[in-house]
Amino acid sequence: MTEWLTREEALERLKVRPQTLYAYVSRGRIGMRPDAADPRRSQYRADDIAALATRRARGRSPRAIAESAIDWGEPAFATTISTIQHGGLFYRGKDAVALSGAATLEETASLLWAADVPVSFASPGRHDARESGRGAAFATLAELAAEGRPSLGRGPATLYR
Repeated sequence: MTEWLTREEALERLKVRPQTLYAYVSRGRIGMRPDAADPRRSQYRADDIAALATRRARGRSPRAIAESAIDWGEPAFATTISTIQHGGLFYRGKDAVALSGAATLEETASLLWAADVPVSFASPGRHDARESGRGAAFATLAELAAEGRPSLGRGPATLYR
């Protein structure tokens, strides 16, 4: 169960002015809800306040920021392609663990690359059938490189063909 704090408790723990507390709430850094006993008052999520107080105490030195990112296992930057939230990895908002069990490699690549058309990893298949492993892989890569067209300046739709 999430613990909630009064305005006064939040201000005391963060050691900030009310304007700063409201700015943190408006930027989504601290969760807020109306007080059930008095809807004119607000309550603030204690976990968010504790995390913010820890970040403020740590400072903004690059070393401290890097150490905290490693300590907590969270990424330093969330991106639209992938992010880690609440201990889970997400690709473009979809749970990566669920994708690994249900989606094909091609479907996952299409999601990551934001492809409008399905991605195909089919190989030309003209290498010697007796080859296996690394030799077959390099032969296939050589064929694809020889037949491929330059990608510089080309749109995504033509690159996926």
